[in-house]
Amino acid sequence: MSLDCPYQYEPLTKNDAIRLLELKPATSVDLLLQCELLLCEASAIPAYEAVSYVWGSDQCPQTLQLPTGYLKITDSLGSALKGLRSRDKSRLLWVDAVCINQSDNVEKARQVSQMAKIYGNAARVVAWLGENSAVPLDVDPILDLARRTKSIGLESPKADNRSTILKWVYGDLQKSRWMMGVMNAVESFGFPLLYESAWFTRMWIVQEALLAKQLKLHYGTLSLDWEDFESVMMLIHAVNAAVRSPMKSREHFVKYAWALIDVRDHWQQSIGNSDEASEIGYYMHQLRNRRCKDDRDRVFALRGLLADNAGLDIIPDYTKPVTQVYSEFAKAQLKLGSIGILYEAGLWKRKHLGQPTLPDQPDHPSSSDYLPTWAPDYRHDKTFTELTEVRFGTYFGKDPKVPSNIDFSKGTYRLSVRATLIDIITIVQPAIFVHDEAHRTSDILMFLSCRRYCMNLKERLDSHFENRQYPTHEDPTTAFAYSLVGGGTDRAYNDTFISKPNEESLDPLSLWRIYENNCISESGEVYAAIQRELHRPPERQKIKGIGIDFYRSGSAEASMAWNYHHHLINIFRRHWFFISDDGYTGLAPLNSMTVTDSLAFIDGANVPFVLRDSSDETCDFLLVGPCYIHELMDGEAVKQNAAFEGGTVQII
Repeated sequence: MSLDCPYQYEPLTKNDAIRLLELKPATSVDLLLQCELLLCEASAIPAYEAVSYVWGSDQCPQTLQLPTGYLKITDSLGSALKGLRSRDKSRLLWVDAVCINQSDNVEKARQVSQMAKIYGNAARVVAWLGENSAVPLDVDPILDLARRTKSIGLESPKADNRSTILKWVYGDLQKSRWMMGVMNAVESFGFPLLYESAWFTRMWIVQEALLAKQLKLHYGTLSLDWEDFESVMMLIHAVNAAVRSPMKSREHFVKYAWALIDVRDHWQQSIGNSDEASEIGYYMHQLRNRRCKDDRDRVFALRGLLADNAGLDIIPDYTKPVTQVYSEFAKAQLKLGSIGILYEAGLWKRKHLGQPTLPDQPDHPSSSDYLPTWAPDYRHDKTFTELTEVRFGTYFGKDPKVPSNIDFSKGTYRLSVRATLIDIITIVQPAIFVHDEAHRTSDILMFLSCRRYCMNLKERLDSHFENRQYPTHEDPTTAFAYSLVGGGTDRAYNDTFISKPNEESLDPLSLWRIYENNCISESGEVYAAIQRELHRPPERQKIKGIGIDFYRSGSAEASMAWNYHHHLINIFRRHWFFISDDGYTGLAPLNSMTVTDSLAFIDGANVPFVLRDSSDETCDFLLVGPCYIHELMDGEAVKQNAAFEGGTVQII
């Protein structure tokens, strides 16, 4: 066969066979990449290294020459192979883009099923982070810092490293100065080039990094053991927690590089000692926040992270559309009793809020790209709808007193569930201002808009409850105050407003009164201070539009009102205040609507949900999301209450 022809893959003779890339040596980086592909059966696989890298662009301008033809590869892979090849001997590698016939979906599915084994059996996983000859990167100072980190006593990412380093520098001026200069030092020898690498953003690297016997990072000609990289990252993390130093690419550091360190630590701690349902949720969150070429891989990549697939039987199949993969994955979890996935589903978690287009042929998944509202959509990174999550109670999950009752036989898109219908939403007040970019960068605008929103809410409440009580015979203002903060049961509320021992705790009604007096009243201390800020010179040093001296003055009560204001902002990012037809108040998820939306307890879930009538004459409902209903958060009590109707509903 001519060397000028595209390489023709030989089929793998057995399902557990793999190909290995024998990368030939070269004395110059400019020489053509030459290699052979070796077919290896499971019983006779030689020692090899698995390459982890960024796929990059779909364009394939570089050439990989084989004895019987050539393969076109991306610039990213070409750069990695040229950087990794030896000058004097061949190197045996496994590289997914080359060792798997990417045009054969059947082979691709089989090989993806073996990815965990391939990376776990490799003698070493080599991660190619990129190269940049214009920026110096010095490994010796990195290794010095890694040794210093160990001597300080920073040993685990989950430990209280802030306290450890503060204790280490306490009373020692020289150590304190050294700590204050850490960030300048790491930037001077180019360390940010490592944690800024796009490699950390890839989804598949989670599995590749976790399963590696030995993980080696490569950046150009520099190579670094993962353990040394992790040590320096722990030092940077601890220093920033202690003194909040300026950091280059802070978001990338936290969201991707530090997150990988955290997940590796979690992996090591949870082996043989974890709850399957929580592990699925944890790893799906990690994979969802990263990038991949094929959204089906967000589910398929779990195969290598869960012990025995956690009973889910995840089988990669690239002939199925993304929505079918996600729907089947959700059903598999529900069948195992993981009703908690419903809290990750619903219209409130969709990237595009609004009414979805329902499928024409509901029993033929390949005929539509419709994703049922009871299935989480893993295709996007966090959107504005996920900035904050108020958990009404300690967790979202099973109700230990009410078993779930789900029928999976109603078709591909339908779940038949037992539920107790409570009431219809008749008033819902969207807090659109919290998602406005101008408000996000100005605390003054945010304060004034939040104040106006709360005033309007209270006026509508007073009008609705004129001459009537709350359904449970409670004062409507008390119900309103508790509803605004979801009953005051989430962690952020407890951390901010539930006092330490021997200090006075504040209930939601007391906090609302403090907010009224300080923020809504025109004579209130906080409102008056904001009005003064509007007329201050623009050149003053500010934080999000407010002078720093604003935070240095004011009474303890005004400070509490300001904290309460920020707590409300976080709640309004994900939830809208509602009033139901019978007068129940609470927090509904984003995207909730009046008239079509009902409040309901689904059997087996420990908080109520908002369900939407699909309005297509089928009696089907759409899942909107979880909600808070004041005085109706006990599913067992609601189910036993004769005032509420129980029955079977179809969720699509």
